[in-house]
Amino acid sequence: MTDRDALLKRIDELAAEMIEVSSSIHSKPELGYREVNAAALMESMLKRHGFTVERPLADIPTALRAFRSAGSGKPAIAFIAEYDALPSIGHGCGHNLIAASAFGASVALASSLEKLEGSVWLYGTPAEEYDGGKIPMLSAGLFDNVDAVMMMHPECIYLVNTMSLALDALQIRFSGKAAHASATPHEGINALDAVILLFNAINALRQQVKPEVRIHGIITKGGTYPNIIPDITEAQIYVRASDRTYLDTVTEKVRNCARGAARATGCRVTIKPFERSMDNLINNSVMAGLLRTNLNETGIHDIAEEDLEPGSTDFGNVSHKVPSLYMYAATAPKGSSLHTREFAKLSITPAAHQGMLNSVKAMALTGLDLLKSPELVAELKKEFSGRYMK
Repeated sequence: MTDRDALLKRIDELAAEMIEVSSSIHSKPELGYREVNAAALMESMLKRHGFTVERPLADIPTALRAFRSAGSGKPAIAFIAEYDALPSIGHGCGHNLIAASAFGASVALASSLEKLEGSVWLYGTPAEEYDGGKIPMLSAGLFDNVDAVMMMHPECIYLVNTMSLALDALQIRFSGKAAHASATPHEGINALDAVILLFNAINALRQQVKPEVRIHGIITKGGTYPNIIPDITEAQIYVRASDRTYLDTVTEKVRNCARGAARATGCRVTIKPFERSMDNLINNSVMAGLLRTNLNETGIHDIAEEDLEPGSTDFGNVSHKVPSLYMYAATAPKGSSLHTREFAKLSITPAAHQGMLNSVKAMALTGLDLLKSPELVAELKKEFSGRYMK
């Protein structure tokens, strides 16, 4: 039996445990930084397979990393687990499948260390949905010694050439002066007018930015009562663009929209982030080529060519630190939409678990390729260094 056959056989043997992880996390949805049950489950399951587990990390109780190592521990191949849910929806982004896929790929690939030198790591990363839990982990240096990192994301297609948009999250607060809206409106300074002007200015700005830019937001505070001139209003705005450099330009334009609205109405304005900023995702082409070949080997040939509807993820920040690969796996029927109750239901079906299993096989085989070939590791690191380390 070849190393590849042995690895695929090991993944099939782990299928029931992967489904156990997926089902357990799905049945107890937990919001970001509160993934107590999910983190404890991951820790327990990984220890069962001989992994050393470090938890908590970066002052985050639900962050963890686990590893098994042989020889020098190089190359170090990592897989990402996410396990936070969405408010009121549950696992409408399928993070139960992401956690289970990372578990399966890590445990299966670690079995190859009986014959090969290197290490296999699993990172449990909280709060991807709203605060970018990977970012403080990066800042703490927890990814510094990793040579390559991979993860899957549930979708309705298989995709290797994934992308994401860089994101800034702005909280904008206007301070005016309250007054009786009928008797003495001339004594007031209307903060609601300012926030309305902000949205109108953003709408005008859309014509002057590149087509892939996304600017969207909500008014979180609009006043207290119709007969009172609103003295405090707030809005939360997401600004997204295809790369960090251009996003910085667009974000400054949005800040100027807020400043202009304040000046026009006589309000004061404060602007601050309400979530961590995320960078755009760039997949390493060496790993992407390996993954495509390995998907084909496991019987997956219907692979989309491009990502037409990208969102944002803190894995983008990881991809600026470590050679990275982020794949989509078809776990739901075509036309299904993420972040919906329907997708939450679809994320626990036999079809979802089959898509997850397919992704585990492709990622683990890609990890095996890297463990067996120092030349490939050098090639992917050369590409990464050429892009980021000039």
